[in-house]
Amino acid sequence: MTDQPRRRGAARTDELLQVTLDLATEVGYAGLNIEAVARRAGVGKHTIYRRWPSMAALLLDALSRVWTTDLDYHDTGDVRADLREQFLRSAPALSQPPIGPVYRAVIAEAQSDAALRETLHERFLATVEQSTFERITRAQRAGELVADADLRFPAEVLCGTLYYRWLLSTKPIDEEAVNSLVDMFMAAYGAGSRVSGGPATR
Repeated sequence: MTDQPRRRGAARTDELLQVTLDLATEVGYAGLNIEAVARRAGVGKHTIYRRWPSMAALLLDALSRVWTTDLDYHDTGDVRADLREQFLRSAPALSQPPIGPVYRAVIAEAQSDAALRETLHERFLATVEQSTFERITRAQRAGELVADADLRFPAEVLCGTLYYRWLLSTKPIDEEAVNSLVDMFMAAYGAGSRVSGGPATR
């Protein structure tokens, strides 16, 4: 019988996370706060604070609920095609509900919370960067990219360019933008390119 309260607690936690996601879809990140979530869920604020110490903690768990391996790379053996496909596929997922509004809310909170910023990077941004680094490193081992380049920083630039455009620019992450970014990367690091040593090897 001791598992029954735990199951009820887990169900309530799932319900509150779903309410947070639904509210984010409706009102965007600017309308997200503990009071709004509690009101929508029909509970007191204390019910939420028993589970999450802050709105930031609630947002992180809500983001974890919808963050998906569908954002990972497909590996077809053609690194240019795989980079292009992943960027075109992930851009709408990051920009639209349910991920988009929650992600923006977490990032907004993180600007004044150094611990949250570190957690956000460890749980999400570093995952994206590592996935990109691993894909281009496999391409390097396969001979598609120059052999002597350190690809850690290029992986960060590939991801960061799209995140910058999504978060801070009014320009779209469209096919033209993705093609230009991937072409620039391949021109610098593709096998047969002139990049060797120097800036490419941080």
